[in-house]
Amino acid sequence: MENCGGPEQFEFEFVEAVANCVHDLKNSTGVLISAAESIRCATTNPTLIRQVATLEEHARRINQDLLHLLGCYKLQHCRQTIFPIVVDCAEFLLELRSYNAALFEAQELKFEMRCDEDIEGYFDRGLVMSILNAAINNAQRFAVHAVSVSCTMSAGYTVFSVADDGTGFAPAMLDEHRFVIGKSSAYSNSTGLGLYFAHQIANLHSNKGRRGRVSLANDGIDGGRNFRIWLP
Repeated sequence: MENCGGPEQFEFEFVEAVANCVHDLKNSTGVLISAAESIRCATTNPTLIRQVATLEEHARRINQDLLHLLGCYKLQHCRQTIFPIVVDCAEFLLELRSYNAALFEAQELKFEMRCDEDIEGYFDRGLVMSILNAAINNAQRFAVHAVSVSCTMSAGYTVFSVADDGTGFAPAMLDEHRFVIGKSSAYSNSTGLGLYFAHQIANLHSNKGRRGRVSLANDGIDGGRNFRIWLP
């Protein structure tokens, strides 16, 4: 009889297969997002624009969850690395605006950007971009009229903030110890995957003994939600 290996070998092969499947699904949702963008840009029908914008929003959310799931897999297997570079934060925010503005316009939400002058950060541009896009997508879901994204310097940290004018986080969500997969599901319509990933990636950024972190507060627009990532 062929040796099929023990349970540890099966678990390893299963996890690897799931990771490969997630990667393929992420690529497929990327195709869906591109198709939705093309349809939205090709029509002037307001109803169709809103419907396609909703489709695109959910496809982006799925894509982000899959990306974060792959990231968590890499973290678990010590394969997740960061590649910090010097980043012009004003230019960085302009790229975020360009990527997200059309969806906000289609859903008639105000999208504000603010960056203190001449801020340069030192962080992994791609990973932080992914985290902020996910935060913007979440803010878009809960906002009533507006979402604000800003970048400031505070105590030697580059701080990105994504705020909305919704009802705010549930009190238990404001505890940083809730940044664990599955924990936040009791307090929001979320698995907590995005927050966990953001927390872990922020923590990988370090400088002069300080580490990055994530914080949540209800000091957004009109007391709404405010997600912050602090990068040393």
